[in-house]
Amino acid sequence: MQQEIKTVIDNFASAALATNGPEGLNVVPISVVNVRGDEIHLYDFFMNRTAKNIKASSLVAFTCWRDFVGVQVKAEVVYETEGEDFDLAVKEMKERFPDRTLSGLIRLTPVEVYDVAPGASPDDLLKV
Repeated sequence: MQQEIKTVIDNFASAALATNGPEGLNVVPISVVNVRGDEIHLYDFFMNRTAKNIKASSLVAFTCWRDFVGVQVKAEVVYETEGEDFDLAVKEMKERFPDRTLSGLIRLTPVEVYDVAPGASPDDLLKV
């Protein structure tokens, strides 16, 4: 993933994750995001329909922005509730948010990334 894309994600003010599956079309606000190598990690503290949709479908859309700078990421998704990455996420989130319980780690692997800034063309595909 290009550094420019990572920087936009790392500095987001607002973010949302869209899923589709047995629970229907669903969009949720996202409060915690980390870029890990070429993956984007999201954390399930309160997601019910989203988790069910992710388990049934391997594609999601994630968007984040600050002011007039943002990206839309179409991604392959994996939902984890065990394993090394999940265990590390539990530890990190417990330190950052002691009164929250992490239910799952959502790992996104970007397939396509688009610029969503005002004036950007819908065809402004950024190199992953």
